[in-house]
Amino acid sequence: MTSLAELSQIESNRNTGGAQKARILAVDDTPDILMLLKLLLGLDYDVTTATSGDEAINAVKDKTFDLIILDVMMPGLSGFETLQRLQLLPNFGTTPVIFLTAADDAANELHGLGLGAHDYIAKPFKPSLLLLRINNIVQRITIQKELSSALNSRAKSEERLRFVMEATGEGIWDWLVASDSLINNASWCRIVGLDEHKLEHSMAFVKSLIHPEDLELVSRALDACLDHDEPLAIEHRVRHANGHYVWVEKKGRVVERSEDGTAVRMVCSVRDISERKKMEAEYRRLALFDPLTGLPNRRLLIDRLQQTISQYRRDGESGAILFIDMDRFKEVNDTYGHDTGDQLLIEVGRRLSACIRTSDTVARLGGDEFVVMLTQLHEDREANKGYAAKVAQKILESLGKPYHLGPVVCSSSPSIGLVMFSGTEGETVDSLIRNADTVMYEAKQSGRNSLRIAD
Repeated sequence: MTSLAELSQIESNRNTGGAQKARILAVDDTPDILMLLKLLLGLDYDVTTATSGDEAINAVKDKTFDLIILDVMMPGLSGFETLQRLQLLPNFGTTPVIFLTAADDAANELHGLGLGAHDYIAKPFKPSLLLLRINNIVQRITIQKELSSALNSRAKSEERLRFVMEATGEGIWDWLVASDSLINNASWCRIVGLDEHKLEHSMAFVKSLIHPEDLELVSRALDACLDHDEPLAIEHRVRHANGHYVWVEKKGRVVERSEDGTAVRMVCSVRDISERKKMEAEYRRLALFDPLTGLPNRRLLIDRLQQTISQYRRDGESGAILFIDMDRFKEVNDTYGHDTGDQLLIEVGRRLSACIRTSDTVARLGGDEFVVMLTQLHEDREANKGYAAKVAQKILESLGKPYHLGPVVCSSSPSIGLVMFSGTEGETVDSLIRNADTVMYEAKQSGRNSLRIAD
C-alpha cells in the first residue's frame, strides 16, 4: 500500500541523509564540551555552537533550530535565564531544550524542567546516552512536522495519515471543529484506557474527561488557539477509564481555516506525563521538605519567612520566630543509637505541629534544631509577644514529657529563643534567624529547658 511505502521512505531519508539535517544549537562556556558535542553530533546533525547566553540569543534571532543543548552555569546569563529570554523570541517557538550541566541537584533539575526543558542531563555524561536522547527527541519532532504537513495536504490519504499518527507513539487527535467530530489514534485511546479500535469521538466527550479543576484552563487555551491562532501547549489531568486521573501534555494548532478565518480543523498531540509529574513532586519534596520528619526544611522556611516579612512591611502586622534546640540530644544518640535519635526527632516534629495552628510553620533546620514561625497575629505587638510566649510555654511542656520510643523511654527538653518581627527596615531572614539562635543559646546557658525572649 502506498501509505506504508511512503512512511518507509520517510525513515529511509532520515537514516541516509536524504532529508535536510536537523539543526542543533549547543551552548556551553567550556570549549572542550562544545568540541565533544560537535564530534558526537556533527555527522548526523547541523551543529551550531555558542559560548554564552547572549551568543545563543543572537543565534536564535537569526535562524530556527530543531533542538537546543544548554549549559546552566555560565558567566553572565545562566542557562535558566537564557531559556527564559529565548522563549520570548519568534524563532524559538516550542523548540525542545536539553539542559546539560554539572549542577545536578534535585532543586536545579526541578527548576529546569519547570521552565519547560525536555530533559536534564548531568555532567560528566555518557556520549552514547546523550546521543540516544537527542535522537529520540529530534525524531519525534521530525515526525510531528511530517504529521502537520500531511494534515495540510488534502492530497494525502486518511490511511497514510493514520500510519503517520501511529508512528509518533503519542496520542493524536484531529478535530473537525464545525461538526465536533474528532478522529484519534489508538495511542490516545491507550492513554485514557478506551477501546483502541474506536477511533472517533466527539470533542464534548473528550472535554468530559478533563479534571474539573483543569477544565476552565483548557477551555481558555482551546479558545485562544481557535480564535487567535495561538499554538496550544498545556498540561492537565484527564480521567482514565479505570477512574484515576493521568497527567497529559497537549500540543496542537489549527491547521485549516475557512476563507473568513474560522477554524475548520485542529490537530493535537497528547503525551502521558504522569511519571514526570510524580518525579517532579518527589523532587519538590526532596528540595523543600526534611526527609526524616516530613517538615519544611531550611529552604522552604526561608522562602515563607521572606514572603511574610515583605507582607508585614506593607501591612504593618507582626509575627514571631521560635528557635528550638533539644537539650542533651547527643546523649540520647550516643546512649541508644542513631535510630532512636531519629525516632526522637520525628516525635519532636509531631509534638511541635500539635502545638501550633495550621497557619503557622514548623521547620527542621538540621540536627536537633527546629524553628516555629507564628503568623496572622493581632495588630498589637505586645499582645502578640504575650501570645507567642504562651505558645513557647506550651512547647516547653510538650517537648519536656518523656519519649516512649519502642523499648526505650528517654527524656529531652527544649531551649527556646523567641524573637518578634514586623518587617521593619533592616529586618532580614538571616538577621531574624541569627537573633533567635542567639537568644536560644542564652536560654541553654541559663540552665536549659527554658525560654528566653529577645528585647
